[in-house]
Amino acid sequence: MESLFQHFRQEEKEKIIFYYSKFEIASRDYYPVLLDFTDPRERKIIESISGRFPDIKTEYYGGGLEDNHERKRVLLVPEMLEVSRDDFEIETVELHYPEKFVTLTHRNILGAMMNVGVDRSKLGDIILSDHIQFAIDKNFFDLFKSELTTIKNAPIELVKIPNDEFLSAVSNTTKHSIIVSSFRLDVIVSEVLKEGRAKSKNRVTREKVKVNHALVTDPSFQVELEDVISVRGFGRFIVSEFIHVTRKGKSRIEVLVYED
Repeated sequence: MESLFQHFRQEEKEKIIFYYSKFEIASRDYYPVLLDFTDPRERKIIESISGRFPDIKTEYYGGGLEDNHERKRVLLVPEMLEVSRDDFEIETVELHYPEKFVTLTHRNILGAMMNVGVDRSKLGDIILSDHIQFAIDKNFFDLFKSELTTIKNAPIELVKIPNDEFLSAVSNTTKHSIIVSSFRLDVIVSEVLKEGRAKSKNRVTREKVKVNHALVTDPSFQVELEDVISVRGFGRFIVSEFIHVTRKGKSRIEVLVYED
């Protein structure tokens, strides 16, 4: 396992050990092991581990017919066994609210859901389109139903819907090409937000920036591809692609900024 650690960050070591242990259980017991909702970075770790367990298949599902969602649950399945989408234990929910009197954003909804006290890993994608829908661990529906009754002082109702009716992920991002002198967190935040480096550094040290949903307070933190960066008061973006090195030795990268 030690060779795995060198490909990831030091602070991801516990997560690697956790996922590795789940593969060991699936292999030892010859029984599917269900994991919580994961983001793209976590699935990158899982895929790296899966190469060590050729007898285990990794299956992903986030809800709906076209599974193009950002957050997905993972099933570790021993070879020769078959699973269905019901085995992912996902509940898809539609949120009803007085649309004429209040406007709800992704940030409003996620904040309200987190205030219920449920870990982020139990929550899937939140889709804002003609309807507002989201995916959750089915074991937490009753809790949300009883505790999540208002958002922005507006009454809401949560209604179960069939997984097949869960909307496809909406492309609510805009592409931006930026040039950075390094992959330091404060440098990238500064370029995306188009603000001074000192201000971005201050955001990080004052606990206003998260990377992959984890708080980061070190401005020199090294960002990697597929990292999702959240900045309080701004929103979030993902570092999606390295384009090339400029003649002056800087890096041109692509970021996808989520529209709230």
